[in-house]
Amino acid sequence: MAVISVPNLSSNRTASREDVKSKIIVDHVEIEVAPKPPVADDFMYDFKYNHALPTTDVLGVEIPSDCDAQKEASSIVTLLSKVMGEGDAQGFTDLFLEYGVWRDKLSFTWDHRTFNFQPAILKAASDLFPTTKATNFNFLSPKPVVCRPYPDFAQLQIVVSFETELVVASAVINSVLTKNGWKIYTMHTVAEKLKQFPEISPNDGHMTGDISWEKQREKDIDAAEPEILIIGGGQNGLAMAARCKALGMQHLVIDRSEEVGDIWKKRYEYLSLHFPHWPDDLPYFSYPKHWPTFTPAQKQGKYMEWYASALELNVWTRSTVAKADQDESGQWTVVVNKGGKETRTLHPKQVVMATSLCGVPLTPVIPGMSKFKGVIRHSSEHTSARDFVGKKVCVVGTSSSGFDTAFDCSRRGVDVTLLQRSPTYVMSLTHSVPRILGGYKPDADGNRPSHEEQDRLFFNTPVGPGEELGRRTAKVLEDLDKPLLDALNARGLRTWRGQRNTGNATLGQTRNGGFYFDAGACQDVIDGKIKVEPGYIESFTEDKVILNDGREREFDLIVFATGFSNTIDSIRATLGDKIANQCGPIWGIDEEGEFKTAFRETGVANLWIMVGFLPMTRFNSKILALRLKALQEGISPAPYKI
Repeated sequence: MAVISVPNLSSNRTASREDVKSKIIVDHVEIEVAPKPPVADDFMYDFKYNHALPTTDVLGVEIPSDCDAQKEASSIVTLLSKVMGEGDAQGFTDLFLEYGVWRDKLSFTWDHRTFNFQPAILKAASDLFPTTKATNFNFLSPKPVVCRPYPDFAQLQIVVSFETELVVASAVINSVLTKNGWKIYTMHTVAEKLKQFPEISPNDGHMTGDISWEKQREKDIDAAEPEILIIGGGQNGLAMAARCKALGMQHLVIDRSEEVGDIWKKRYEYLSLHFPHWPDDLPYFSYPKHWPTFTPAQKQGKYMEWYASALELNVWTRSTVAKADQDESGQWTVVVNKGGKETRTLHPKQVVMATSLCGVPLTPVIPGMSKFKGVIRHSSEHTSARDFVGKKVCVVGTSSSGFDTAFDCSRRGVDVTLLQRSPTYVMSLTHSVPRILGGYKPDADGNRPSHEEQDRLFFNTPVGPGEELGRRTAKVLEDLDKPLLDALNARGLRTWRGQRNTGNATLGQTRNGGFYFDAGACQDVIDGKIKVEPGYIESFTEDKVILNDGREREFDLIVFATGFSNTIDSIRATLGDKIANQCGPIWGIDEEGEFKTAFRETGVANLWIMVGFLPMTRFNSKILALRLKALQEGISPAPYKI
C-alpha cells in the first residue's frame, strides 16, 4: 500500500501548479495485510443524530389519497405564522415531530445550522425568537403537494416566504400525518434577500464616454480595487463575483490560468460533464434553450469565458498571490503578481478562497519509479491518449477520473488496464438521473423549470433524513442496475453501495470521490476493451511494473488517477502557514449535519471558502454574498454558535 504524504508548502506560496505537483510524494511502501472498508462510516462524518424515517407503520396513520394539500398546508402555515410571529419557542417546537429537524441558513442564525430533535429546536428558538420575529408568510411555487417517494413514506411539502426585520426568506416545510395531527418533520429556512440592500438595478448602457465598451472594460478591470478579493476563477469564483457585483460590492477575481474557463477547457479533450446540464447554470446567465444535454468540457469553459464577459466581472488571469498578511484587526494586505508583469498591493475587506475542493494532486512515489523508461503522469495532466495508440496504458484508480482516462484510451483502441485497489460506487445515468435531477428536467418544449424554485427543494433535506432516504435510493438504484453491476463484477471490477450505504450521497459530502456515474466506460469494461486488475503498484524496474503479489506487467504509460489533497493545501500554498494553521477542518459533515468551514467562518477573520459542484455553486454563492453584504453594511448579527 503506497502511503501518500503532503509536504509543507509554505516555502513557496506562489509555486506554480506544476511545482506543487512535484512535491507530492510517498516516502515508502507498506504491504496491506488485510483489506479494509473502502471508506469508514465515520470518515469526515461526525453526524450524531440518526433516526429512522417516520414511516406509516411507525406513525400508525397514512395520508389519505384524497388529501386536500392546499387546505392542510394553510392550516399548518397559519399555526407556524402565529407561533413564530409571537416568538413562542415552545409553541414552535410543539409543531415538530419529537425527532423533527430545523435547518437554517442566515435567516435566524446568520450561519449554517441544523437543530436535530425537539430539545435542540426548543433551545435555538428560545434563544433566537426574542430578537428575530418571522412575519408575512405567503405560499410560493410549487404549490403544496403530498410527496410519496415510497409506499410506506409520504409527506406534505410546503414552500413559503416570510420576512424578518433584516431579510426576506423562504422555508421548505415537510410535514407528516400522525395520530395527533400534522407534525413538521423537516423545515429549512433560508435568507434570500436583504430588505435594506436589494440587488442593484442594471446600468443604463448608453455609451457616453470617449472610448469603446471593450476599452472601458479593460480599464475597469485593470484598475480594480476590490472590497471582495476572490482567489480562483473557476465556477465558484465567478459565481461569487457575480453575486457580489449584483449587491453593489467591488470585486476582483484572480486566477493563475491563461484564460477564464481553462479549468474546463484544458481537461482531457473528449470529456463531457457526467450529468445533464439542466441544473448547472451559473447565476444570472442561463444556458441557451438548445444547449446539448451533456455539456462538453471545453464548451463549459467557453460558457465561463462568456459569463465573465457578459456579466462584466473583473478578472485578472495569469495572476497569483505573492504575499498575504493580516494585521491584528483582521485587515488584509495582499500582494498580487499581476499577469507575470507587475505586482499590485490590495487591501480587500474580505478574501474568498474559491480554488475548489481539490488541494493539490496526489501522486505516489514508488520504489524504482525514477528508473522507469515509460511515461508517468497524474490524471490532472492527462489531456489525450492519442499518442499511445498501439501501446499499453495502466490507469491507477477507479473513481471518475480513472474511468474517464481509461475510456479515453479504449475508445481509441489503446490497450488499457484499470488497476483497482478498493471497490467503487457505480451507478447508471439511466436510473439515477430521473431520481436525482428529475425536478430540473425540461418539459416537452425544452423549457426548464425555475432554478430558484428547484434549488429550494433540492437543497432542503437535512443530513439525518437525507441519509435515511439516501440508503433507500442507493438500494433501489443497485437493484435497477443489477445487470450492469453483475456484468462489471464478472470482469473483476468490484463495486459497493458507498459510504454508510448511501451510494454517492455521503461520499460526496466527505471524500468527494470514490464513485463513477457511467458516462460510457462501463460497457467497455464489460466488453473487455478496458481490462481490470486488482491491487496496486509495488515497485518499478526500467521496463516493468511490479504489482502486489509479484505480478509483472509492461506498460508504456502510467496514469495515477489518485485524487487530490484537501483544500487546506491550496490555502497553505496561497496564503501561507500562518493563515492555513488557523483554518478549521474543511469539508466533511459536523456533528449537527452541516459542512465544516465551507460557506461559514473559517477560523480566520474575513476569510471565506466557496466550493462545490455547479448547482451548489449557484445556491450557496447567493447565501455567502448576502452574508458579506450584511457585514459590509454593518447589519449582520453575530452568528448563533450555541
